[in-house]
Amino acid sequence: MTAEITGTAPAPARVRDALAAALDGVFALQRPDGSWQGVLPSSAVSTGSAVIALHAAGESPDLVTAGARWLRSAQEPDGGWGDAPGGPSTLNATAIAVAALRVVEGRRADDAVARGLLRIDAFGGMDAVGDRERCTLKAVCQQYLAEAGLYPEERLGRMPYELLLAPAWLRNKLSFTVPGLAAWGVMQGRTREFGSVRRLVNRFAEPRALAYLDDIRRYEGPSGGVEESPLMASIVAFGYHRAGLRPVPYLDYLRGTVRPDGSWPIDRDIEFSVSVYLVQAMFDAGLDGDERLRRIEPWIRAAQRSSAFAPTGCPPGGWGWSMPSGWPDTDDTSGAVASLAGLGAGKGDPSLRRGVAWLLRMQNRDGSWGCFTRNARVSMDAPCAVMTAHAVLALWRAGAGDGTSGATARAVRWFARAQRGDGSFATPWFRDYTTGTARVLEALSRLGLSRTPTGVRARNWLLAHQHPDGGWGDGRGGAATVEETAWALIGLIGAGDADDPATARGIAWLLRHQRDDGLWEPAMVGVYFLDLTYWCDHFANAYALQALALYASALDGGDGG
Repeated sequence: MTAEITGTAPAPARVRDALAAALDGVFALQRPDGSWQGVLPSSAVSTGSAVIALHAAGESPDLVTAGARWLRSAQEPDGGWGDAPGGPSTLNATAIAVAALRVVEGRRADDAVARGLLRIDAFGGMDAVGDRERCTLKAVCQQYLAEAGLYPEERLGRMPYELLLAPAWLRNKLSFTVPGLAAWGVMQGRTREFGSVRRLVNRFAEPRALAYLDDIRRYEGPSGGVEESPLMASIVAFGYHRAGLRPVPYLDYLRGTVRPDGSWPIDRDIEFSVSVYLVQAMFDAGLDGDERLRRIEPWIRAAQRSSAFAPTGCPPGGWGWSMPSGWPDTDDTSGAVASLAGLGAGKGDPSLRRGVAWLLRMQNRDGSWGCFTRNARVSMDAPCAVMTAHAVLALWRAGAGDGTSGATARAVRWFARAQRGDGSFATPWFRDYTTGTARVLEALSRLGLSRTPTGVRARNWLLAHQHPDGGWGDGRGGAATVEETAWALIGLIGAGDADDPATARGIAWLLRHQRDDGLWEPAMVGVYFLDLTYWCDHFANAYALQALALYASALDGGDGG
């Protein structure tokens, strides 16, 4: 507590004890193959969608009943549902949960449905449901509420799945939401009345949509689910069933991913992501030669994709967030490249070489990286400060870029252009500004560029947005979180500010929030699928561990990098 009040640094022995406890806590959760599971919260959005799909298909009535029971238990005191239990309630989650309870339980759900509808009214009612600015899952919410008899079918929007008739280079720029668009486009084409022109378009679009979905299923394998997402898997399954297509895909996936309490998470797991985050944190803790860490190397290599992924237009050599259904993306490919390089893979290593080539191939023309696709400007595929920073960090660690030329120099120039007027960086994948700003500062610091105007402005923004208690939140007044505090500290320590009183206060904040098992509580800082938020246990653990490791290294006379 003294560190919080006076700004004095925590005792070095206290920091080292905390780091040792964190390492023990993390290694206690390591799986036999060297990897870690990434636990995500249960989700009313996924659970509601899954029970609607299973109920419509007449499948697994026991799971449908259990899912409805879980939804009842997760209803918030205000009558709504949150993206995760404990709220705050959101329009997306409330609309889908209300629809699911009405579909599954009928009049037996009157009380819960009535309270949910009142909460929807507080959000702006059904007009808000029909407004994409206020309801980012507009089409899904409308369709499910109509299924429940709570929304007029004549107001349902049409799925523009004729976009799949566009050339591949254009179609690939709409990656993340297209599976649902394709399945529901086919559903509408087979179940709604259209004029002659639209029927002609549908006749050409349907085979393309089904071929697109078949490509995904072949790539992900028989045990996969679209994007490892129970939400997207259930959306596609519902579309197939309503279209009269048989067999209905992904029902086994839904049965296999339900939790014992009857709920589904927003995504099954992000095991690969959190494993490589933890590996990189342990590099900074000096454990790159530790046998417990080194046994993950074959697992990382085995997860590399050997074939191109047509739906996003990416080449072979990438990694996704989990197997078998995680799509190859910049973040996880960056994590894999950085991890293999840190574990000793040289430039001639085939896996490393393919991973580096994947990153170079997927860089946008403007020097940035998006998540799944190249040169996109739409939603979650838009250029991203965090993705770009992670790609730069990976190329730096692999010896493929030092910021003075080539891909990393182009990224550094993009950072300067993308920086907001106040010095911060936005990102589509995490809430608001601390994450992007801190990750860019770390990338610049590893390249020795933290004292450039871009780096100085990012550093100054972080210092200006520290909370009085020493932690960091989203930069817009949100409560301090472990993740954002750790990210800010990693950026500042890398920039040479290990001895700044602000850093001492931040480290003290992390120490105060460390649990008895050496780990930390996660917060809702991640953004997934059009404004849905989530937490992941090892986001907090990996980055808090890394912050402590860098600080301990600085105490011992290292440079914090």
